[in-house]
Amino acid sequence: MAEKSTTFSRKERLTLNEIYDLLDELDNEEVDISVNPPLEDPDADTDQDSDASDDEVTCNPDHLPRRILATDVAIDIARHVENDSEKTNDEEFLPSTSKEPAKKRQRKGFEWHRNKMRVNNAVPDFVQQPNEEIDKLKEKVNNPVDCINLFWTEQWIEELCHQSTIYAEQKSLSKDHITPQNMKIFLSVLILSGYNKLPYRRMYWSETPDVFNNLVSESIRRDTFDKILRSLHFADNMKMTDDRFYKVRPLFQHLNSVSNLQFQQEFHSIDEIMIPYYGKHGAKQFIRGKPVRFGFKVWAACTSDGSLLYCEPYCGSDTKIPDIGLGQGPNVVVEMSNKNNLQAGQHAVFDNLFTSLPLLENLANRGIGGTGTLREDRLHGAPLMEKKEMEKKKYRGYMEEAFTGSTSVVKWKDNKVVSVASNKVRMLPVQKTGRWSKLEKKHIEVDMPNSIQVYNKQMGGVDIFDQQVSAYRIRIRSKKWWWPIFAWSINAQVVNSWMLYRKLGNTIPLLDFIRHFVIAIMKQYGAPRTSPGPKRLSVGIAKDSVRYNGEQHWTKKGEQRHSRCRECSRRTKYICNMCSVPLHPECMEPYHKIHL
Repeated sequence: MAEKSTTFSRKERLTLNEIYDLLDELDNEEVDISVNPPLEDPDADTDQDSDASDDEVTCNPDHLPRRILATDVAIDIARHVENDSEKTNDEEFLPSTSKEPAKKRQRKGFEWHRNKMRVNNAVPDFVQQPNEEIDKLKEKVNNPVDCINLFWTEQWIEELCHQSTIYAEQKSLSKDHITPQNMKIFLSVLILSGYNKLPYRRMYWSETPDVFNNLVSESIRRDTFDKILRSLHFADNMKMTDDRFYKVRPLFQHLNSVSNLQFQQEFHSIDEIMIPYYGKHGAKQFIRGKPVRFGFKVWAACTSDGSLLYCEPYCGSDTKIPDIGLGQGPNVVVEMSNKNNLQAGQHAVFDNLFTSLPLLENLANRGIGGTGTLREDRLHGAPLMEKKEMEKKKYRGYMEEAFTGSTSVVKWKDNKVVSVASNKVRMLPVQKTGRWSKLEKKHIEVDMPNSIQVYNKQMGGVDIFDQQVSAYRIRIRSKKWWWPIFAWSINAQVVNSWMLYRKLGNTIPLLDFIRHFVIAIMKQYGAPRTSPGPKRLSVGIAKDSVRYNGEQHWTKKGEQRHSRCRECSRRTKYICNMCSVPLHPECMEPYHKIHL
């Protein structure tokens, strides 16, 4: 064995790659690399540290001072050679200066290939089971009122009255008006405000002919409506927990319990819903680019035709979705599939917020299909062309596919490059879609992967439901932070009942469905006005023609001892000689003046 000691100095710093190259060149050799102590001035006191930074060197060698790094380095190399007289060249021990491009790091755990025959098809085909509930509901539901009563159950209405009564007692409010009949009329008036819009709610009881609503004023008194609105509550404040949505948690529980009336279908859509809210609350969210940017976020699962199946409000750490280690979005998908009791063969569709390859493997192990768009940073090293390269070099309609386990990942170039992953559907058979060509100035056909066509067709369930809810959204407002959630839950039940009514074989627009049961409920449970209160006078055209004819009107004593002035509602004994209307002398002029 021959030993060789070499001393050399470098002004430039060594990179990590150069150090690795040096160690590779010195294979089967023992190398000791040491840094010589720095040179001191002749007058330096050698009994003390030359610099305070030396203390840092002994404690943390990762942060060496510059004067230490610039000193000479001694390398002692012991090499096994056959001939002791063999000479070595100092240069061969110097680090290599070649800089090769670093290879792209690939995440482990997924083995990729392009052979479709090796794919594990773990998701079976969906088989529609006969549903006996359809025949039972057809016998039970004869009109929209019967259908809405499946969602406005007697237990739920009584619970609303019970919790509102408790709140009224806690706040020393009147509670005699809180009855199941009044509560149903109260809900009906709220829904009526969605399609019969007025600037503020008290105008529904106004007697002016341009806004007068006889149906509302004859069904419930204005003060009764206001008292119910003031006392409305859903949970006991004395039992409040740390849940941010404690006050409205019973609303979501009831909505999820009655949503199971929807018939199970093959495709389910999972997405987020925004409930508009512009006040201050800890769970308020902002999502850029959404039609509703500010409000409460709700995770929702719907059928592909727009029927709500399950929903869960997002409230940070209080969100009732367990963490199974897949990430926030995949956790939501797994929880929704569990709550909806998805069976083998059924298919969940979601966007890139939720999609990940571990999620698709999790669903495939349970026999549940999953399809969703996939973000570029979640491809896990799939051997597909880079997005930027595909956008520059490939034509519209170009597609690639790679497989891992039971999952297929497809990249397709349309106007932009999009990636879709699925454990059920594949790229083939290729479909056709229409696009406008700027070059040819006409519509052309473009190739589209089968998985993307399935995604486009089945993904819009939550959006359809949200669109129907917003069509006739309740317009009556309140200052309570939970009011938008309550109003949304009522609209959601109406939309779900309409969807169910259509599935039972009835073709009726949503507006006609709403008007039908609102009128029926108000006429069934409403009660005309009784004393006390002024006697209602006719507001017909003939009366107005006399009132505004501009002829001589004066006051005289009426036959009754006391009456209510039609202008100020105070007691008076005078009436107008021509109109026969109770009026004070000072109220004659404003009453006979046309108000615009």
